[in-house]
Amino acid sequence: MQFQTASTAMTASSLTLGEVYLHYLNSGGFFDELEMDAYLHGLIPLTRGERDCIAGAVNELIDDLLASGSTGHPPRATYSGTPAAHPVWLDIHPRGLVG
Repeated sequence: MQFQTASTAMTASSLTLGEVYLHYLNSGGFFDELEMDAYLHGLIPLTRGERDCIAGAVNELIDDLLASGSTGHPPRATYSGTPAAHPVWLDIHPRGLVG
């Protein structure tokens, strides 16, 4: 699921919730930090756009770490277009949850 790849990438790269949240806001995200934390723990669904905004924030921060000399190949957060990003039975539709 998409939230799991974001959470795993954050942990592997030692990114904090606060760092990712600030980058997410600067990238156009609008949910608060508590909602983002709940999403990253699989407790609430977010729209496709917000999930991708979080994934983008995580991946951009990983890119920044690698550019500053960090070594290794940390996992990346997946985007909604990635088949393994979220289960087929759960998606956010403009009319609500569909499955």
